[in-house]
Amino acid sequence: MAQIVAVVGLVAAQIWKGKQTEKFKQAESQAYTDASHRRMAAATLDIAEEQRNKEFMHSRALAVAAKQSGNTRDVGIVNLLSDLNAEGDYRIMARLYAGQDEAAGLQFRAEAAQREADAAMGIAGVEAITTVASAWLGGKFSGFGQKSQMSKGTAAAKAAKMPTAKPA
Repeated sequence: MAQIVAVVGLVAAQIWKGKQTEKFKQAESQAYTDASHRRMAAATLDIAEEQRNKEFMHSRALAVAAKQSGNTRDVGIVNLLSDLNAEGDYRIMARLYAGQDEAAGLQFRAEAAQREADAAMGIAGVEAITTVASAWLGGKFSGFGQKSQMSKGTAAAKAAKMPTAKPA
């Protein structure tokens, strides 16, 4: 009877462990999701800053060109302004890509943690079944069906076949 209580205690402990693992992994998943959202918000701010820098550089180049030559429609000035705009657009897109890439990595981690949370109770169930099966097959239950009786009979048969030492 004590062995049955011990096995039931082990099964309950494994199920509790599975539930705690599930809760922990769900919290971890939520933390990664929140971090992903924060990273995209930061990327949005980075993009806005790059847009502001692009407009400032364009305005500054236009002002310098107007002051020096008075002609802002010169082919060289137009090409320079076009290059500055292209560089600004490149920097904006680079910031966007970096933010999206980091956010995607965090979201992948969140999804992995959620999959682990979903699997935690299944794993705990398998461990509980394994505990019960190994206890039953190992003959740890006294009087638990025929297995227990066969174990006793097998042990008695082995003991009967053992040679005994004869005194000399």
